[in-house]
Amino acid sequence: MSEIFVVGNGASLKDFDFNFLVDKSWIGCCLGFRHWEKIGIYPTHYVCVDSVVCEHHRYKILEMIEQNKCESFLICGSMFKTDIGDKLKNYKNVVPIQNIMLSQNNPFRYLVDYCSGTSASLYGYILGFDKVNLLGMDCQYVEFIPECIEIDNGKLKIIETPKDNPNYYFNEYQQKGDIYNKPNVDRVHKNSWQDLRNIFLLYNILQQKDILIYNYNSKDNEKLDNYFEKKDINELKV
Repeated sequence: MSEIFVVGNGASLKDFDFNFLVDKSWIGCCLGFRHWEKIGIYPTHYVCVDSVVCEHHRYKILEMIEQNKCESFLICGSMFKTDIGDKLKNYKNVVPIQNIMLSQNNPFRYLVDYCSGTSASLYGYILGFDKVNLLGMDCQYVEFIPECIEIDNGKLKIIETPKDNPNYYFNEYQQKGDIYNKPNVDRVHKNSWQDLRNIFLLYNILQQKDILIYNYNSKDNEKLDNYFEKKDINELKV
């Protein structure tokens, strides 16, 4: 059975040894590159579909693309309208999520309230793996941390690098000057994970497949535990 690990950035990964993933197929998300750069371990595939995060960190994402850090990159289509758009067009392994959503008979068409975590999980599905393992998908955000302020259109800005960020497995995940969308856990993220569960069920029936999805996490999570079979992350050893 072929399997892929979909790795988020939740606090549940605080003591996780990324060496476990060295010989595995895995998908990494968003600003995880700040940690990957330090440890020298990059994901097989990269996903970030938050337009604000993509555009704010477009130069770093472009750097990963140009240096072939990952086999493919699933990003927000709005990046192609920025000052790096022409460069992105030169890479066939850079895929705008909006293009996938417009494809016929593609499960992405039904992911209504999508986030990078659910998009990465569904990406693992369409890549053809038989088993999708979730890591660090906590869906338990503290919406407003003391080090952020609200700016325009619901965006938030980090005004001081947090010394203890409750939302992520490493405190430097967000740094001074970062701009991002308010998480909107209950309105967006929770609905998105429910949609993902339903899409897996539907497409397994339509395509007569039995692709499995597991949530590896040592913490109780009322938002995800009802949707996916849970396994203890401590079962995963290097």
